[in-house]
Amino acid sequence: MDELCYLCLAGPAQTRVAGYDVNICSQCWRAAESGWPAHAEPALFDALGRRGLLIPDRNELGRLPRDYSPPADFAL
Repeated sequence: MDELCYLCLAGPAQTRVAGYDVNICSQCWRAAESGWPAHAEPALFDALGRRGLLIPDRNELGRLPRDYSPPADFAL
């Protein structure tokens, strides 16, 4: 069975979002072109928490960045 999108649980997970360590569908990936929409934040906060990572700074639109890499000196 194919893995479902971590965010919407509807589409097939086709894109790996390395910084958040989740797999999502192409529709959710496109919807986050300018940053993650607010409705995705709880799932992304959970994903970051599982990895022990801090929430990244928001972009100029007030959204979480789509691409995120923890600081190189961040001790996991």
